[in-house]
Amino acid sequence: MKEIFDNYVESSFDGCHQATFKFKQFESNYRKYFPVDRSLDVLDIGIGRGEMLTCMRDWGFNYLGVDISPSTVKFCKSIQLKCEVTDDTIVWLTNNYEKFSLITCLDVLEHVPRDQTIDFLKAIRASLKTGGTAIIQVPNLQSPFGYLHHFNDFTHVSGFVEHSLSQVLLIAGFSEFDFHGFEEVFPTSFKQSVRLIIRFFYRKVVRLMRTINANPNPEVLDPVMYVVVKK
Repeated sequence: MKEIFDNYVESSFDGCHQATFKFKQFESNYRKYFPVDRSLDVLDIGIGRGEMLTCMRDWGFNYLGVDISPSTVKFCKSIQLKCEVTDDTIVWLTNNYEKFSLITCLDVLEHVPRDQTIDFLKAIRASLKTGGTAIIQVPNLQSPFGYLHHFNDFTHVSGFVEHSLSQVLLIAGFSEFDFHGFEEVFPTSFKQSVRLIIRFFYRKVVRLMRTINANPNPEVLDPVMYVVVKK
């Protein structure tokens, strides 16, 4: 795994450039959870190519990013984003006790070994100020096609549905959290509007089939989901 993480930008993305479509997605999905006071410290864990860091910067916050991958940090620093490498994210977070008002952890938790997951979440909680918010995004294995996101990356070692993610959040000390589907489609064209209509009826069929088969029928069916937690 270390070889992949050391060269993560080169091995895991479609090039050394940001995915600019994510700026609109993050604006629409996550901006509303950020604090009103832009002088507060915010953190992004697992920075990738820095799309969330760019949003944090452009939204006017005092931001920082951390990652175990020298590759991602090198790329993000090359585009003048504030970030640093950490060899141990759990230790780094614990050492920054109650520093951050908001923490984003997008497409990261699935990379964390199962026996470290709860300690990782406890460290996020420790690094949050009282009343602070964390946004945790993961592939959604209760989605009909969530497996495509989960198995798209060889370094994914854990998988989550709402119930299993609730389990580890509760054990980590969080008691207040809400699940949401990560919206990737916006009705900015006729084609996109039709897509949303078809998706609505498709999900009705999925829910009906699960009911018929007495399967769990959780709320979020988007291939990617996120949970907003409060300390």
